[in-house]
Amino acid sequence: MFIDIFQELLAENSLNKKQFAEQSGIPYPTVIGWTNLNRLPDYTALKKIADFFRCSADVLLEREENDKYTPPLSADEQRLLLCYRSADAKTQQALLHIAERTGGEQK
Repeated sequence: MFIDIFQELLAENSLNKKQFAEQSGIPYPTVIGWTNLNRLPDYTALKKIADFFRCSADVLLEREENDKYTPPLSADEQRLLLCYRSADAKTQQALLHIAERTGGEQK
């Protein structure tokens, strides 16, 4: 159900309903309507929720697992990827080393 997924996303992001409402721009009474009155979000709200949590609307609608969706890259991520791709192999290895030492995961 939508509400279960929504509450999981709140928990994963250490947010309560009020914090989500404030940060997402969705009115708090609307959020309460979903969680306490079993209402479903409309199209606009569904898009806002998906954008906020960086997941697809399909995840919110239980049509897809969250780990199958890759959110769009931010401008900084795009710049970093462009720099990495244009670098020589030695520089690429150095960049990977820096990323791994500063909290990145090696895959």
